[in-house]
Amino acid sequence: MAGFSIVMCGISAKDARMMEIVISRAPNMKFTYQLVQAANASQCDVVLADAQAPTALSELETLRARFPGKPAVFISDDGTRGDSPYKIARRSLLLQILRTLDDISSRTMNASLAQPASEPAAAAVPASAPVAPQIQAMEPLQALIVDDSLTVRTQLASALERIGVKGVLAEDGKQALEAVQLRRFEIILLDVVMPGMDGYALCRQIKSAPTTRGTPVLMLTSRSSPFDRARGALAGCDTYLTKPIDLKSFYRAVDKVLLKNFKEDRKLMVDRGYRLLALN
Repeated sequence: MAGFSIVMCGISAKDARMMEIVISRAPNMKFTYQLVQAANASQCDVVLADAQAPTALSELETLRARFPGKPAVFISDDGTRGDSPYKIARRSLLLQILRTLDDISSRTMNASLAQPASEPAAAAVPASAPVAPQIQAMEPLQALIVDDSLTVRTQLASALERIGVKGVLAEDGKQALEAVQLRRFEIILLDVVMPGMDGYALCRQIKSAPTTRGTPVLMLTSRSSPFDRARGALAGCDTYLTKPIDLKSFYRAVDKVLLKNFKEDRKLMVDRGYRLLALN
């Protein structure tokens, strides 16, 4: 398993400790990561910088001089600061950090394994060769909504219907697991506090199964402490929203995870019936 050194600039001791917990305990790790402070860095694969920390920029400049060309991940309150495509909002740090590092590491590994440009190109397909027809699935987008409250389930289903997503309802973990065996969902929404199997345990089962591990999971809960977010991240959830939920925030979160699930192909989402609301 490949290992990467993550050098931190301006990251607080609390954030560093929580990230260490998430990274060290995450199931099905693709890579191993070592978090080190900038002052102690002897090597660097990725820079992790708090864009709002007083010392971060000077540490970042020093690192870039020592290790040129290394990718950087920026953390800020609103997730918009920094000169890198990798930016994380502070509230989503524990949910997004491992996924972001895995994305960077995968790109790094793929680049190192890429074939040299001098290798001969594959033979062109003759113009007369038959072309297989491209068939695009047009069934509507489906979301699994898991909550022990009928009121919440119906409210979420109504909200999703407005954007062209069909809601399938489950009142507990047992029903949810039965549902994912019968059909494919584009997104799963689940509550944390439920009788029997809680949302964390359900999310772990969904993310550990080969057929559902790629399905985005959005947790909806009144628990908003860093510890609870860390538990959500360890369970594998993609987004964590706290109740009461603002509809604009809800639609933005759904749009973000769906777009990622569709590989940034918004046209395909629209072809499947998705409607993006004007949220401004």
